[in-house]
Amino acid sequence: MLNKFLFEQTNLPLLHKGLDTYALRQQASAHNIANVNTHGFRRMEVKFEEELRKALKIENGINAKMTDRNHFKIGAGTLDQVEPVVYMPTDDELHSGINNVDIDVEMVRLAKAQLSFDFAARMSNRTFSGLRSAIRGDVSS
Repeated sequence: MLNKFLFEQTNLPLLHKGLDTYALRQQASAHNIANVNTHGFRRMEVKFEEELRKALKIENGINAKMTDRNHFKIGAGTLDQVEPVVYMPTDDELHSGINNVDIDVEMVRLAKAQLSFDFAARMSNRTFSGLRSAIRGDVSS
């Protein structure tokens, strides 16, 4: 119960989802890059942000936060239900002449996923440091 109280009152659940998503994006980009010369290969992408927006907003665009579990459910879902989705885009453009992988685009996606992962890891570390300080009773942080 204490774990649930401590961790659900922070941004850690969202950071955890972000870390999982960025790691999955790195894997997808690495897989795409490894198959840049494979005839007929279809590139993979990871979709997450759209699903997250749907889960955190209601239809008219108003953000809402449930403060009591007896409240009516607002929005399309909860953070627990949002997962990154790996899919194969349906574009038929052959960037390399043999498949739909554009090596330049994939290298940018790989770098972006790495930077995003690093940022989420740093933010997660700061959140844990803040929790640690609060538990110890440090007031200097």
